[in-house]
Amino acid sequence: MTIEVERVTSGAPWENKVGYRRAVKSGPHIWVSGTVSVNPDGTVHAPGDPGAQATRSLEIILGALRELGADARHVMRTRMFVTDITPATMDAVGAAHRAVFGEHPPAATMVAISGLADPALMVEIEVDAFLHDGVGEAG
Repeated sequence: MTIEVERVTSGAPWENKVGYRRAVKSGPHIWVSGTVSVNPDGTVHAPGDPGAQATRSLEIILGALRELGADARHVMRTRMFVTDITPATMDAVGAAHRAVFGEHPPAATMVAISGLADPALMVEIEVDAFLHDGVGEAG
């Protein structure tokens, strides 16, 4: 039995160095790696602003999903890792998440972590998606 697998790369140097891809699809399942807020030139996007970092991370994630034929309504689970779990950070990251997934809320987790690869990074997000037609979807 052959299982077809598609992989999406973001071109980040870490992908080859560590041995991973931005997203992997097998059948109707898509897994998107933990994604941080970097600009196209590799610099950290919006240092000190967790809401803007979450928004940028989600833009990158949605781009990878589109390459694999999916969008926000296909996301079944999100995991948000934050280096500062204050109410202000939770509100800012939550607002960015709601702006993308509010119409099709996935299961979600937000946890505090001690740090990310660059001290200016405050948020990392990963998602799991399932390709479906949306018929019969309940609130």
